[in-house]
Amino acid sequence: MAVTKDRRFIASIVISSAFFLFGNGPTAGAQNGTLFSQGTRGATQKSYHPERGEVLLRQLGVAGASVPKLELNPHLSIFVSDVETTSQIKFSEVMDQLVKQGGDGSLTKLALFRQWWDTAGQAATGLGLGPHCDDESAPKDGFSTRNGFPYRCPRLEKDEASSDPFTDESAPEGYSAIAFSNRFDLIGADVPDPKRPWRMLTPDCGEYRIVFARNSGKHSVSKAEPGPHRNLINFEARVPNPEPANGVKGCRPILDFWHGLSDKSISASARGKLLHDFYLNGLPRYHVGPVVDIAHYTFGTGQIRTNQFLKNSFIWTLREFKVVVGSDGRLRIVPDTVKTSPGNDLFRCGSVDPRVASLTLNIRAQIGRLLGGAGWAKGVGNINSIGFSISGTGENAFEGDELDTDHVKLGDVSAAFLKPCVNGTPHPLSASIQDALDAVGSDLKPIDIVNRIRTQTCAGCHHYSGNPKDGSGIPKDGDEDLGGGAFWLNKAAAEAEHRGMPFTHVSERKDDLKDAIVGSGKRYAISRVAEKFLEFREAFMKKALGLPEVLTDR
Repeated sequence: MAVTKDRRFIASIVISSAFFLFGNGPTAGAQNGTLFSQGTRGATQKSYHPERGEVLLRQLGVAGASVPKLELNPHLSIFVSDVETTSQIKFSEVMDQLVKQGGDGSLTKLALFRQWWDTAGQAATGLGLGPHCDDESAPKDGFSTRNGFPYRCPRLEKDEASSDPFTDESAPEGYSAIAFSNRFDLIGADVPDPKRPWRMLTPDCGEYRIVFARNSGKHSVSKAEPGPHRNLINFEARVPNPEPANGVKGCRPILDFWHGLSDKSISASARGKLLHDFYLNGLPRYHVGPVVDIAHYTFGTGQIRTNQFLKNSFIWTLREFKVVVGSDGRLRIVPDTVKTSPGNDLFRCGSVDPRVASLTLNIRAQIGRLLGGAGWAKGVGNINSIGFSISGTGENAFEGDELDTDHVKLGDVSAAFLKPCVNGTPHPLSASIQDALDAVGSDLKPIDIVNRIRTQTCAGCHHYSGNPKDGSGIPKDGDEDLGGGAFWLNKAAAEAEHRGMPFTHVSERKDDLKDAIVGSGKRYAISRVAEKFLEFREAFMKKALGLPEVLTDR
């Protein structure tokens, strides 16, 4: 299928704004990688927070529901992880669709997959088809840099560039879907109509995601470790509103589709087939195109994120990628900054990075959202009320990582903040945060604010926040006190309802499986924190559907 005019336009804008040129060898790659890193930092496309929406519940309009008496089940309509349901879509179908949309008849899904994971290796030993981990700087002690922040180089995931996950998708090197995620709560804020400035448009209907896991991770060696062969991939598509001038009502066909999945008379496999068609074909009757679309994973839209443990017993990292069509007409999957994950160096006392000033302004401007009073809840106690975002991409790192050579975790901004200043000098960032707290009359401390910022980062949300092993003094089985009555759940702690999950929010492990929502099968388990997130997502969707809300404090 030839690339559409819209996709070609988006791709050309992306490439020109990212200043990304693809070389054929190590020298060109090193030169162009630097341009890509700096260009991404200055790109004009909007950057979305991957987990916190722009629209507050009280601001959300009502689209209405076609079946108002159908009870909304969050495990069937918001985060769907039944094994029989998720098995209805294949990794090869998603990759194949992207390749066909790219319009390059010589490109195969295997070639695209290998180019993607070749980005984890060095140019000298790579395929020479796109960027590499040493494009900005040569590695030293296992790290190069991206956007001026440490970037582990190489990663053992580079070996996927010689793997074939498609010939036998049930093999250990194959990937299986483990969850479908409805993130309508990430709907974008209204924007002025460029043709009629007096009218506002609702540009999109949020994100719709598929989580794939490498089959080798289903049989982990030990429950105490992440496992040596885990790799999770999230395709996170931001879907345009088919009727943007109609506000949230333009999203009603999508809302109705997901709401309808709560009908328990639908079998798990039939629900999976419906979701398969939604992601690969869309809702043509309502002018909603395929969710899996290269235009939905590029700059200014959605993203692909990875949770990587491959062949490592403890060194975990989270990265983000974009799908782009280069000036040579070839489709590639390239690294991008991990959103709302500011580099640790910006929090260290004595940092001379000029971006500290921008980070400080972001924190001061968003102190209300960090407190929660101006967020999704009336009070500060609910973790769903806390919000923080980076206004651009310049302060973001290119990964959230677990270890660093100076024993300050790359993804743990709180650990960097708590590192003592030289000669006991005052911490400028701490003083600035204290001034902002004093201005609004808050009793919280600067470390409470930094801990709250940490919950909004990818690494913090997945691991450091609430993890009793991160050195923050949390009781072994307790939750992390964020101040003001807010507690971040310790997701690593096991309980009757939820398995302990030190890293991921959904587990592919067979020994974590729980009973299915519908039928006698099984479903992939989710974390305590993810369950808490579902409370808000359920309330948000109910508001849009005009259904009675369970929660009223948002």
